[in-house]
Formats: sequence, structure tokens, C-alpha cells
Amino acid sequence: MKAKLFTLVLAIVVMAAGLSYGQSLSLESTTGLWHNQPDSINADSMVVFSLRLTVDGNNHTGITNGFRVYSPDAATWTTTVPDTNSIGLDAWFDLVFSMNTFSVDGVASDTVGFGGASLFASGIPANTDEVAYTITIGPLSNADHGKTICLDSSWYEPTGVWKWAGPDATPSWDGPHCFTVVDEASDVVADGNGLPTSFSLSQNYPNPFNPTTNISFDLPKKSDVVLTIYNVTGQKVTEISDSYDAGSHTINWDASNNASGIYFYKLNAGDFTDTKKMMLIK
Repeated sequence: MKAKLFTLVLAIVVMAAGLSYGQSLSLESTTGLWHNQPDSINADSMVVFSLRLTVDGNNHTGITNGFRVYSPDAATWTTTVPDTNSIGLDAWFDLVFSMNTFSVDGVASDTVGFGGASLFASGIPANTDEVAYTITIGPLSNADHGKTICLDSSWYEPTGVWKWAGPDATPSWDGPHCFTVVDEASDVVADGNGLPTSFSLSQNYPNPFNPTTNISFDLPKKSDVVLTIYNVTGQKVTEISDSYDAGSHTINWDASNNASGIYFYKLNAGDFTDTKKMMLIK
């Protein structure tokens, strides 16, 4: 009953405002990054996503902002916690402001939502441009090295509104944002000349991808390299072979002609062999 009342009141308030809506949300920063790399996060750490809220020249008297944290290859974490920065959200929404959580156990997919409605208060002030929300997940596990964590917008209860509130609200979201979990102990150490001291195959980036992705590897010496890509049934899809000097290298794979699904890539360089998994989503 409470959820239905919130939905009804929020809809009435938003429609009665008669304003031109313009909201956007973006990922401002992420803590727990591996070596400050924007696409990788440390295993065995807490991760905080900070989200910036930007509105146009009008007040906004109703919001429902939903977000989903998920792992396409089954990485896990202990908990997901939403919070707000101290920019006045509670005061701006005098009717109701709430943070909702759904399935926040770090298994498969966790959803959090920020909802607010105002009768007499101004709502979000015009021209607001602030870091408004944080979503904290973790700790991540070393056992999930090479797996992927993603943050995206989401439909969520109780209002059942996709992304944000309001019949005319079509704000932008700059996601999804995906990160590879990296075990600090697996980091390749460079020698005095800046060259890797061991062979290494990195998790592809981006992952999931569509239709191209980068596959990187490190060589401590000049080597003949064979990179083979297989589909989930074990059928060979692509093979790339060449000789590479010592150092870090990246191969770009274009999967435009391949179907969505899970793929495996295997690197052979001298006596070194390693295989990793990636996901193509079209």
C-alpha cells in the first residue's frame, strides 16, 4: 500500500509541476581502481561509485533514479550500500525521500533506487550540478580475478519507472560502466628497462564487448605468439600468429561477424600458455 501511495503521489506531483525536465546522471569517480586504471578494480577491496546529478534551469519535484550492479560472469561481493552526499536531498523533497534496496547480497545482480517527491519544497533546485549519490560494493574476492563488475541504470520498485520519474523526463545516463577485477598479486613487475619480467595474459577490455575488444599480453623476451579464439562449443573462431618483441602488446579483435555468447581466448608464447573467457553481447 505504501509503495502504491508513493507511486500515485509522485506521479501527481511531477505532472502538476508542468515544467520542462532535464536530468542527467553520470559516473563521477570510482574508488578501488587498480593502478588508477579506469577499466580495472582491485580484488579484496571495497568499491565506491560516486554519481553526479545534473539538471537544467528548472526545479524538479520528483525523481526515481534506479541503478543495477551486476557481474555477467558471476563475480560476487558481500553487500551493496546506497547513500547520498550532503547536498540537501532530504530538505528538497518534503513529501518523501527514500533509498530503496533490492537483492543487495552481491549475487548475480543488486538494485538500488533513490526516490523523492515534493509538495511545498522546491525539489531539486534549478541548475544543480552535484555529486549526489554513492553506491558502495564489496569486498571483492581474489578468486574473482579476471571477472567483470558492471554499473548501469535500472528499472526498480516501488514506482516501476524506467530510469527516472516524470512523463516527459528523458535524462541521459553515461553508462553502462564495466570493470575487470584484478588481483594485485598477479600484477606484472617491470625490470629496470621498463620491460615485463614474466609472461602475462590480461583480461580483455571492454568485457562484455560489442563488437570489438582488446586483448593484451606481456612478454619478457622476443617470442613467437599464437592467439586462438574459440566459441563456447570449443570450435576455433580465429587464430592470430606473429613474432613480437619483449614488452606489452595489444591485439584488437573484431567480432562483427560472430554471434553473441561466451568465447575463450588462448595465448601460446614459448612455454607459456594461458586461457581466459570473454562475452560478446549484441
